[in-house]
Amino acid sequence: MDERPIIFMDADEDDHDMYKQALTELALSHPVVVFANGQIALDYLTTSPDVSFLIISEISIPGMSGLELRQQIDQNPTLRKKCIPFIFMTSPVVDYLVEEAYELTIQGLFEKKETFSAWKSQLAAIIAYWTECHHPKRFNR
Repeated sequence: MDERPIIFMDADEDDHDMYKQALTELALSHPVVVFANGQIALDYLTTSPDVSFLIISEISIPGMSGLELRQQIDQNPTLRKKCIPFIFMTSPVVDYLVEEAYELTIQGLFEKKETFSAWKSQLAAIIAYWTECHHPKRFNR
């Protein structure tokens, strides 16, 4: 059973609740760690001995944005070696932000779905992909 945490970063409390509910309904073994600010997420990532399973982040967040968080991870050799898959889940999708996001080393960008059931299906597909995907830290459990 994989108990590596999934990091979810978004300033919207309603999205926090929907995300937690979706993961509960999907009955995943991953604990959820939620942050409303990139700096707090970065502090967690740099101090936690855990290698997180996945980071899902909104792009635009007050304080340190998702883009800035990704840049900080890339610039930190220890975090970069953890090889944590990083995706953006955002709304609305804006062309120039998509371009900016893919200039970083992200593994995907998705638009938040409008209904809970569609969002849950989207999350299930993303998590299923990363469960099956072979990447360097998958074997370091």
